Amino acid sequence: MRTKVALDVSGLAWRYRTGVQNLVWAYLQAWQENPDLHERFELRFYDRSGLFNRAIATMAGSSYSAVAPRWWPARLRRPLQLLIRAGVVPGPALEGAINHVWNWGLYAPGEGPCSITVPDILPLEYPQWYGARFCRLTRASLAFARDRAQYVFAISHYVKARLVAEAGLEAARIRVVYPGIDPSYFAPVDTLALTASLTRYGLQPGGYFLSSGFLDPRKNLLRQLQAYAQLSEAQTGGCRYALTGLANTQSREVLDLIQQSGLRERVVFLGYVPQADLRMLMAGSAALLYCSIAEGFGLPIIEAMACGAQVITSGTSSMQELAQGRALTVDPLNTEEIAGAMATVLGSGRGDWTARIDANRDFARQFTVRNWLIGHLDAYAPPATPGSTPA
Repeated sequence: MRTKVALDVSGLAWRYRTGVQNLVWAYLQAWQENPDLHERFELRFYDRSGLFNRAIATMAGSSYSAVAPRWWPARLRRPLQLLIRAGVVPGPALEGAINHVWNWGLYAPGEGPCSITVPDILPLEYPQWYGARFCRLTRASLAFARDRAQYVFAISHYVKARLVAEAGLEAARIRVVYPGIDPSYFAPVDTLALTASLTRYGLQPGGYFLSSGFLDPRKNLLRQLQAYAQLSEAQTGGCRYALTGLANTQSREVLDLIQQSGLRERVVFLGYVPQADLRMLMAGSAALLYCSIAEGFGLPIIEAMACGAQVITSGTSSMQELAQGRALTVDPLNTEEIAGAMATVLGSGRGDWTARIDANRDFARQFTVRNWLIGHLDAYAPPATPGSTPA
C-alpha cells in the first residue's frame, strides 16, 4: 500500500523563482525524475493559487490538481483566489493524504496528518526588512508547526536550533533535510558554451566576482560593494563585480551606489537571469560573493561549489554550517574582511585552489533534489528493513 502525500504548490504562481519557491520546485523535479519512488508513494500536488499552472502540469501530469480549470484566465486569478479563501469555492479534497502545507497560506482542513518545512524565521529576527504581513504569516507557520503539524522539517541545523530557541519546539520533533540543487549544476561546463554565455553579458571567464539573489538589505550588498570599492584597479586587475537578482522597494541604496563614480564602470547589474545562464555565470566567476547577514540555508553556496567556483561567504548562521573549511568565511559586517577575502582570491591562481574545488564538488553531490524529497518521504513512511514485511 502506497503512502499518500499531498503537497501545496500554490506559492509557485509567481513567474520568478525565489529561494523558498525553489525548494518546492525541487519536490516536483525529484518526483518527475525518480519513478522508482512511485512504487512506495502516491504524491499529489494541489494548487489553490487561482491559476492553472501549466509548468507544474507538464512536470506532474495527472498528479497535479488545481482549483482553477485549465482555461481560467490569469486576469481573474485574484477574484478566484478570494472565493477560495472565503470558502465559496471548495478547496482541494485531501482524501486521507499527509498534507504538506505552503508556509504563507496554510491550508489544513479537518484533522488529518500535516507536515511543514520551515525555511527560516528571519522575518521575526529582522522585522525591519520584512513587511508586517510577512511577519504575521511567519508567526502563523511557527504556531502551526508547534501545535498542529505531525511532521516538522528544517532546512539546516541552524534553523532547527532557532526553532527550538524561539518557537518552543522540541528538538526531537524536528528533522533536518538539506535542500537539493538542480542537477544541471553537476554537469561539466563546456568551455565554448561558457565563453559564449559570458560574452552576452559582457564578461570574461575569471574576470568578475558574482553575487546572486534579491537586492535587499539582508543580502548585505551595500557592504560587499563598499568592500569591492576598497580594492584599487591595480589590485583587481580589471576584475569586475556582477550582480544578478530582482530589485525591490529596498534596493534603492544598492542601485544608487552602483552609479557612483569609481563603481559605475566596474560593476554590472544583470537583473534576473535564467537558471541556465546563472549556472554559467557561477562557473565562470573568480568567486561567488555571498556574505549575507543571515540565511536559512544558502543554495547559491552549494550551486557554486557544484560547478567549481570559489566561494566567499559569511561565517554566520547556516552559511557557516555549509562553508566551514570549504570556503573563505568573513564577518559580514566587516568590509575590510570582505575586501581581504576578495584580494586573497585575486592574489592566487586557480591552481592554488584545485584541491579545495575538487573536494567541494564532492561535498556538493549530496545536495540532490532526490535526497531532498526522500528526506521528507522517509519520515512519512520509513523504508522497510531487510527481512521485514512492507505495510
